[in-house]
Amino acid sequence: MSHKRRTFSISNVSRSAGEGVLDIPSLSVLRYKSPAVLLKEFKDTWGVDARAVALPVAESDGLLYEIDGLQGVPLSSHAQPSQVLKGFEDVVEEFLKAKKDIILSFCPTMGYIPGEGLQICDISGVTTPQPCIANPRSTEVLGAILGTGIDIVQEVASRRPGCGLKGIALDVTDLWGMSGELGRVEATCFCTACTGHFTETAPELLKYFKTFPNPWSLLLRPTATGIDFASEVPPGITPEEIVGIARQRKYIEQFPGSEQNELLEYANLLLRYMRSRHALTLGAIGALFDYATQDMDEKFTRILIMEGETYGWTSGIWLEELENEYRNEENRSFDELWLNVTPGYLPRTVPYRAYMWRRSRYTINNFFDLAGSLSSASMRANTLLSQMSTEECRRLVAERWQRVHGSALSSQAALVSLPRRPVDGETDTDVRCGFVGVGLDREFGDRFSDQMVILPSRADNNTARPTDSHIASILRNMQGNKDSRADRSG
Repeated sequence: MSHKRRTFSISNVSRSAGEGVLDIPSLSVLRYKSPAVLLKEFKDTWGVDARAVALPVAESDGLLYEIDGLQGVPLSSHAQPSQVLKGFEDVVEEFLKAKKDIILSFCPTMGYIPGEGLQICDISGVTTPQPCIANPRSTEVLGAILGTGIDIVQEVASRRPGCGLKGIALDVTDLWGMSGELGRVEATCFCTACTGHFTETAPELLKYFKTFPNPWSLLLRPTATGIDFASEVPPGITPEEIVGIARQRKYIEQFPGSEQNELLEYANLLLRYMRSRHALTLGAIGALFDYATQDMDEKFTRILIMEGETYGWTSGIWLEELENEYRNEENRSFDELWLNVTPGYLPRTVPYRAYMWRRSRYTINNFFDLAGSLSSASMRANTLLSQMSTEECRRLVAERWQRVHGSALSSQAALVSLPRRPVDGETDTDVRCGFVGVGLDREFGDRFSDQMVILPSRADNNTARPTDSHIASILRNMQGNKDSRADRSG
């Protein structure tokens, strides 16, 4: 007697996963795989076709197309992705030809826009190359980059009716970097635009964050490899609860001799700062989207790419507070979230897609930032990267990729862990509208590191090879120049 295999509920995981989006974080991916291959691999991996494709409008090493008013800003080494795809327009054309809608993604933290007047400013008044998203002038620059991309897609789509631009996604995972050492958390930003906002909304507040220890140290603690942090911090948390977390995690050691009443006052100041930074960030996001889409009749879905933490220290955003923002239809600055699903908090009313990579775009961005630094003459010559030879840098990129790819959730089985979407006939209130699969595989890093152009440095003439501990020290110091958050250690 033959036995018929049973069908289990998880066999429907792909069908219940919702609409799939293929995210291509860098056009360098198209150097190794054609759009057709990427779309086929998406179907093979997830069991469903990609309904839309997310394409970047800029890279970590430069722009992908010319922008009026930004002459002199470098074009990325990936601006011509392959011998077949000569530029950004060709990439758009190819995916539209495959009947895929386009979503433009933008990480606004590029460090190649000149001029200190736009840049992030740290606690001691030192600027970093990253533009401050809250600066109105930055809004014009960043909005022009995104807006030009919108115009290009619209122009190409007008020649190929059927599919077109569906949405614009802003990567907010690393807007506000931080660094420091034990007892000295140095977060950003103290530029004129940011200080003006805090002066207006929370007078006298910032002076408590320009000394050490400061209120940040209640929930942040620098370590040898980065910054340990508490992120499961809801907007309704009390000062007493914050101090309790600090004691539990031993962050309290950064406040030697402080009494309970002093710690509670620090906690009050910290909450005031977090609320004000949240409001500033959402206002800046809305302004950027508005500027990029001004004078357009079409309405595009506005998407925020986030890590998925209850409070994002480098996004400056409380995830739960976005519910209130979303309900205000007239003034809402976004329509959808892409985030890595974590146990902390899931949106209740805001439509979202599960981003299938731990910490979302955060570690992916760090990888491409490193690669971009190695192809920059100023970064290669004027930072600690100059102490590493070309081959050591190449090895570093390959090793970094292995760690980054370890965060990938790139298998159909990973969909099982997502909140189940309602199937036909059910009236569940889940607002997850689909998922985002990333077009990166393990082999990408090997091929990328083998073929990337790394500028030589004075270390190439030094026969004495640095030890692994020396290289580790260089990397720790490099992290301190931007954002040295470590993976969570507790």
